[in-house]
Amino acid sequence: MLLEQFSQQIHQLAPNQTQFLIGFSGGLDSTALLALFAKLREKQPHFQLRAIHIHHGLSANADAWSAHCQQMCRQFHIPLQIQHVNVSTENGIEAGARQARYEAIAQQILPTEWLATAHHQQDQTETFFLALKRGSGVQGLGAMPSKSNVYSVPIFRPLLNFSRQQLLAFVQQEGLSWIEDESNEDNQYDRNFLRNIVLPELRQRWAHFDSAVQRSAQHCYEQQQLLNELLAEEYQKNIVKNDRTFQLQHFASYSSVKQRALLRLWLQDWGVTLPSLVQLEQIISDVIFAKDDAQPQFRLDNNIVRRYQHRLFLTPIFNDISQEYVEATFDHPISLPDHLGTLLLKKTREKMTALWQDENGNTNKETLALPSEGTKVWIRFRYSGKVKLTPNGVNKDIKKVWQQLNVAPWQRQRIPLIFYDDKLQSAVGFFTVFQN
Repeated sequence: MLLEQFSQQIHQLAPNQTQFLIGFSGGLDSTALLALFAKLREKQPHFQLRAIHIHHGLSANADAWSAHCQQMCRQFHIPLQIQHVNVSTENGIEAGARQARYEAIAQQILPTEWLATAHHQQDQTETFFLALKRGSGVQGLGAMPSKSNVYSVPIFRPLLNFSRQQLLAFVQQEGLSWIEDESNEDNQYDRNFLRNIVLPELRQRWAHFDSAVQRSAQHCYEQQQLLNELLAEEYQKNIVKNDRTFQLQHFASYSSVKQRALLRLWLQDWGVTLPSLVQLEQIISDVIFAKDDAQPQFRLDNNIVRRYQHRLFLTPIFNDISQEYVEATFDHPISLPDHLGTLLLKKTREKMTALWQDENGNTNKETLALPSEGTKVWIRFRYSGKVKLTPNGVNKDIKKVWQQLNVAPWQRQRIPLIFYDDKLQSAVGFFTVFQN
């Protein structure tokens, strides 16, 4: 019976999707999900399944859990990827583990796959209450939809309409074993506190409490979708499509409610964790409405919200590479620091060509005069001084050049600069210096 309901959910929610990466912790819920997909594949062999197990390293039993997951996946003939991660505790273990988990999955998932997770009805109730505790609006209270994106990973939750009791009965019926994470009993974690202390009392008093919460979450989700639909035209007016930056020319004319709603849409478009109301107000006051000559920024998880030339940018947290340099080689791609891609230098009899393939796959090209015999060629990322870009031009401070080229301050030290000995020759993809 459960398999039939599961098959119907897949057909209804993902009629054209056949490739799934199953998040497999080895616990009861993910064991049920793994087994249901395996049984579904027996009837519909066109499904292509893989599983991924995240080894957080937080428990002394972590290695044993990985071994259990390997055994289960062998039993079901589903390939398993075990991914070790390092968990940052800067924002708490729960948040750190979640972030590490999704970043690892983002590296492993194939472009044609969806990540299938085992979130069920009781998980939905917990998520709703956690959002309530944070003071979330309808966006947060919408809890977990059946399909969404997290860290640019497409997430599919086919078990949201199933109770944990149904999953337990199915796993026991199939004679399957699962692991119990001892941390689930630690009530210092908010989710465990709800699961073990608060919600059992509510369910005892109101037998259909989870179903009621799920309906409320669905109502909130639909209200948020309606709000997004009503704001869509205004939102698109403010978005620069080629880089998804947010234009701020009209921002001050909006009401504060509209300002916050548009910013939430923008951040949601990037697939990042939505900020709290306090964080959103800080972004508005400390970044958007900072002084014109400031270079304001605000950290949001592993991203930075920045403002430049009346536009809002969202970037990763960059490492400082201003003091780094690389001695160039020819005809072989040179790996650049901090995920900046590769640089290929080629020489002919008359010129040298620099090809920079950046982290986004874009190719930038620059043609230079050949270095003289014995000259060392360097790649650096910082220069302060004046440059002359045309034979009849004047020497300009490089800061002014960057401004004229509309290059944001944080990008200026992430562009490979080619030096012949100690003389700047080119900023690849942007300009070549005219040598007197």
